[in-house]
Amino acid sequence: MYRFYINNTDDEYHYLELGRAFLPDDGFEVIPYRGSSLDGLLKDGSFFVNSKGSSDRDEIKREFFRLLSDITGSIPPWGTLTGVRPLKPALAIASETSVQEMRKVFSDKYLVSEAKIDLISEIADYQLSLGLGDPWDKVSVYAGIPFCPTRCAYCSFASNVADAEAHERYLKDLIRETEYAGRLAKSHDTVIESIYIGGGTPTTLSADQLGRLISTVSGSFGISPQELEFTVEAGRPDTITADKLMTLKSMGIGRISINPQSMKANTLKLIGRDHEPDDIRRAFALARDAGIGIINADLIAGLPEEDVEDFRASLEEIIGLGAENITIHTLSVKRGSRLRDNDPAYYRRGADTVTKMLDISVDMLHSAGYVPYYIYRQKHQMASLENVGWCLPGTHSIYNIRIMEDKQTIIGLGAGAVGKVYYRDEDRLERIANVSNYNIYSERFDEMLARKDEYYR
Repeated sequence: MYRFYINNTDDEYHYLELGRAFLPDDGFEVIPYRGSSLDGLLKDGSFFVNSKGSSDRDEIKREFFRLLSDITGSIPPWGTLTGVRPLKPALAIASETSVQEMRKVFSDKYLVSEAKIDLISEIADYQLSLGLGDPWDKVSVYAGIPFCPTRCAYCSFASNVADAEAHERYLKDLIRETEYAGRLAKSHDTVIESIYIGGGTPTTLSADQLGRLISTVSGSFGISPQELEFTVEAGRPDTITADKLMTLKSMGIGRISINPQSMKANTLKLIGRDHEPDDIRRAFALARDAGIGIINADLIAGLPEEDVEDFRASLEEIIGLGAENITIHTLSVKRGSRLRDNDPAYYRRGADTVTKMLDISVDMLHSAGYVPYYIYRQKHQMASLENVGWCLPGTHSIYNIRIMEDKQTIIGLGAGAVGKVYYRDEDRLERIANVSNYNIYSERFDEMLARKDEYYR
């Protein structure tokens, strides 16, 4: 057990997060300290950080980072940056000065590697080139369907295996909540920028149920799906049918997700999916036959028993299937997932392999004409890496960009939905969360409705 005494601070949070990039949670302790030097009093495995008594958190973090690197021999590529949204400081600097100045700050202040600076610079360049403007005066809407045909080993989302009766009961409540939220939005002249139906897996619903939900969202908020970005996740190929896709297309939906995670049959079994790679290929063909214009596909680097060549083969096939958007996730072993319960330290192994997978993805996607356009990180992510969304130019998702900017109100509907209210004058967000369990959501439905009023206070 290592002990790190961080001088001249009362808050250990930022240093704990940095320490986790190097050491397991039970392998170190961070102790805020104020006082004279501890030289001569430290036991083996104990270290005194910030002996100069600096009050500059970034300076202290740089010293701590270098100490941890010396101890472990590891140099995490994101340097001292530990937040979920590394693009936020990058865009703030680039918008006020230049991308070149941002590169210098990321190198000198945050100790970020050259490869990650190149990546964040390319994403910043792409987003700045779009001229998206200030999103604060518009709103996005998220509606959650908390059902899947099976639960994946790495999943910690509000996702449940349930029967058709439960689906219908839940949908009726979600429709009522949507109608209520829509009436509020109309009464406040709210402008809707994008709508995202996620989960879970929304296509666990029937074609008729999907049609009723989309019709309710459109009518309640007074929008036409053809005139804004309206996305429906169809992540699990074993839930995709021709009639569901034709329903989506007929209602103006032009963007869906089909999320293979891997194209290796054994991997799909290991992570708890009851489908084959051929089902993924079939789903892409059905979507194209239905006339769906933009398909996002997710792949995960670092899945159990996969090597670099397995990942390369999966990505090569997804590129060949013509997905307009491809999101490369680095496996995160989250609390509440079966993988974490069975092997809590899984994410600490295979750092070299998963790093090579991400390096390969950059080369392959660039060569195929894709550009990176959004990025985020998660806790307990292998090698402290990142998730990156790539797109063929012009096919980016506004919703994905906005959700990572944290500068827009997101109205959350359904079990597990976490809405956000953005206060521009204070540049801050306030979360408005529904309960995650779909049964409790129904039991406390009046409370869920009342929470919608909080978006307008």
